[in-house]
Amino acid sequence: MKQAKTVKRNSVGRTPKTAGAFSDPAEKRRLLIVKKATRLFIKKGYSQTTMRDIARATNINLGNLYNYIDSKEDILCLSFEDYHDPAMEWFEREGIMKLDDPRQQLEKSVRRMLVMIYDVMNEILMMYRETRVLPPKFLKIVLQKENDLISVFEKIIAGGAAKKVFHVRDPFFAANMLVFQLSLFPLRSWNLKKYTREEYLDLAQETIIKAIISDAG
Repeated sequence: MKQAKTVKRNSVGRTPKTAGAFSDPAEKRRLLIVKKATRLFIKKGYSQTTMRDIARATNINLGNLYNYIDSKEDILCLSFEDYHDPAMEWFEREGIMKLDDPRQQLEKSVRRMLVMIYDVMNEILMMYRETRVLPPKFLKIVLQKENDLISVFEKIIAGGAAKKVFHVRDPFFAANMLVFQLSLFPLRSWNLKKYTREEYLDLAQETIIKAIISDAG
């Protein structure tokens, strides 16, 4: 019996993120598989990584591996989801949208997203590279998750513009540009090596904020 399939799943077959889920041995094993497989995808590429490679990396018998994961494609989908979900969970957990000061909303959000993306740079590059192999149904879900992040920043920017704190013509366009800039380091790290982590985070935050708040210091 495939024990991991007896619990309620969401869009790509993962267990809901509750306190109980993380204490579930099957869920812990699934998370290990996704983590180890993602490292292989980064190193070898998705197409060159086999389920046998993943079994060796996780020390799980190939047959038993299918008790937790349906396919290699399923692992890639979960890898994408494990990047997007923590960002949206952070906004809710920190109550960002309930803050009264738009500038505080923007500064806290930009900094947090920059940190999260910087710290998973290799995973981000892997996702950009492997998006082409996602099945159409899941690609649609991934794009929607990206749109959800853009929508959060659009609301923050629109709120700031309404209060005359931000100076932008089109909050939707500004939000799209902002989210793109958040991924600058993974895409351009080869040319930004002279900056330390903190130097990059400070400069990136300053540049992004100044594009929206004309008097940002």
